Amino acid sequence: MNREGDTSLPVFAIIIMNNYDLMMEAARKRFLTYDSAGFADRPGVLDTEKYLEVTFFGEPLRIEKKTGHITVSFDGFCHCREGNFGETLSVFDWLCDKKPNASASDEFCCVASLPGVYVGGSGLALNADVLAADADRDPEGFQRACLVLGGTREAIGDLGFRMPVFQDLPMLLKFYFSDGEFPAAMTLLWNKNTLQFVRYETVYYLAGCLLERLRQLMAQ
Repeated sequence: MNREGDTSLPVFAIIIMNNYDLMMEAARKRFLTYDSAGFADRPGVLDTEKYLEVTFFGEPLRIEKKTGHITVSFDGFCHCREGNFGETLSVFDWLCDKKPNASASDEFCCVASLPGVYVGGSGLALNADVLAADADRDPEGFQRACLVLGGTREAIGDLGFRMPVFQDLPMLLKFYFSDGEFPAAMTLLWNKNTLQFVRYETVYYLAGCLLERLRQLMAQ
């Protein structure tokens, strides 16, 4: 336990932070081993002299081709921040690990039902329950946020949206309002071929990126 007045981080927190940083740096270094021109024909990728611009949940991210650093902006790159762990790992996984013949399916399922996955789970990821409560209080704000991220209405649940993870990989959000017996519920449904595009663990990074961005938009 820290002494009173000691604001330094505990050792385990420093180790976790360093692990995240190391994973991000490893992902950047791996990206730099590829010829960036080979990514230019990907859906939603714009190749400029200095950057690769990738469409991620309907919004552009910039990857500096010489360093692999990701820049995120939601106002046309007038104000920017560095890409976080989830964004970095998700985008580089899609660029570097997507299978050559990957194609999206017309079927969607919870994460535990993806082909080749043999673990428990319901598809309710991270803070999805918190987002469900937010959407229950403010359904118009939830719908508006989904539309900002390129979502389109889908006839599932009480409110459903098809969301573009990348331009060639959609997912579904299924929402039910609370009633007298049950709380509001949010389910994330993944394209059946998601693991042709990204690795299994990346599905959880993607979920975190989407849910956090939706909450940010709803709070505006």
